[in-house]
Amino acid sequence: MNRVYLVATAASNMEAKVQELVDAVTKAGLIATVYKPLEVFNAADSVAEIKAGKSAVLMEKICADFLKQDFDDVDAVVVEGATGMNDVIAHKFNDDLASALDAKIFADGEDAELFCPKRLLRCEKCVAGDLAAPAAERRVSQAMFRASLLSKASKCVKRIVLPEGSEPRTVQAACLAVERNIAVPVLIGKKADIEATAKSVGVKLPANIEIIEPSAELAEKYVPTLVELRKAKGMTPESARAALSDNVMLATMMLKFGEVDGLVSGAIHSTADTLRPALQIIRTAPGVKSVSSVFFMCMKDKTYIYGDCAINLNPLAEELADIALQCDDTAKAFGLPSRVAMLSYSTINSGKGPDADLVVAATAAAKAARPEMLIDGPLQYDAATVPSVGALKAPNSPVAGKATVFVFPDLSAGNIGYKAVQRSAHGTIAIGPMLQGLAKPVNDLSRGALVEDIVYTIALTAVQAQA
Repeated sequence: MNRVYLVATAASNMEAKVQELVDAVTKAGLIATVYKPLEVFNAADSVAEIKAGKSAVLMEKICADFLKQDFDDVDAVVVEGATGMNDVIAHKFNDDLASALDAKIFADGEDAELFCPKRLLRCEKCVAGDLAAPAAERRVSQAMFRASLLSKASKCVKRIVLPEGSEPRTVQAACLAVERNIAVPVLIGKKADIEATAKSVGVKLPANIEIIEPSAELAEKYVPTLVELRKAKGMTPESARAALSDNVMLATMMLKFGEVDGLVSGAIHSTADTLRPALQIIRTAPGVKSVSSVFFMCMKDKTYIYGDCAINLNPLAEELADIALQCDDTAKAFGLPSRVAMLSYSTINSGKGPDADLVVAATAAAKAARPEMLIDGPLQYDAATVPSVGALKAPNSPVAGKATVFVFPDLSAGNIGYKAVQRSAHGTIAIGPMLQGLAKPVNDLSRGALVEDIVYTIALTAVQAQA
């Protein structure tokens, strides 16, 4: 499937308009099909969700259903929109659906001549060009990314350990993970405490949630390996037993032994408490110089990757290049287009100074390591994202004006940048931080994480584990 079209027409001629568009695409030598979301999510329910302020939830449901459809041999999908275009709710539904699917809107009224089938037939070359747009040029909306993330996780369900097993949000998220079939949660904690928490938050523990009670006997089997891994740092059997009294360390050893596939922590632990055992025990993947992090910045109509916003304070040029490579890998693993902007206060050679020189060197190192990667820098944020600014400041850049992956020069810039967008761009959701570069997936939560945040972190950890 190369391109998706959304049809949003008046109730009086909806079916006719849809058929005309399908006929026009077919006459252009392409294969078209029709998808009707309101046959799955009926109009009354959809209107109710939009009026209740749950448009984002509705769009994610539609995207999830859309991903289940068999469009493998189809060039164009005509998505039938809501009827009654004078209705404000119908307008919102169609606008939101167009954003969610990165689609064009074909409407009656002033745009009818531009988008009518006759014009499509007269411009077959242009139409074919649109339909053949490469995946790298498309945008992935918030709804589509979230739906796709859950879909990817459910294709090969992994065991994800949650060391904060009796924490209320974690228990609720574990139940939702089972309900959505994205993981088998392994909760560490006393069974009675976990059951009491579940009762207090009004959820019933599914049968296939695993509960592991920490004990001295359980910890003892990990003691020899922990001593061996940390003997250079003075680890003794006694200090190993003390370390294993912490559930995060216990869960990390379970991951090391391959008893679980990934780990999610941080609802009540600091980033350092989650990351330290991972760095000590799991360590970096082969060929990786350092661990970094990314946030998936999900705006209404697009999803960006920001790195590193949580781990590396002042990376050297070589480390910054490694972060860029890791971000490129992450984008591809999660089905996002990868055009990497190495950010700075300078665009190309407009600014001077050691900070700009650092980004110049890092960009060169990343290009040398992966010549086929679409990467450029230094780029200012506006030059990286705004086509007109990119064309003016970096006219020959393959990235300027259309970047999708952003590598910040240091932790201050990255952390400030992601929080500024998260809090200031209406409707933006930041999923992460997701850790990159570890030999096995470990991910940290914000201590202010919502239940849904934990669910999506479990899902992205499961996707990492599949790799």
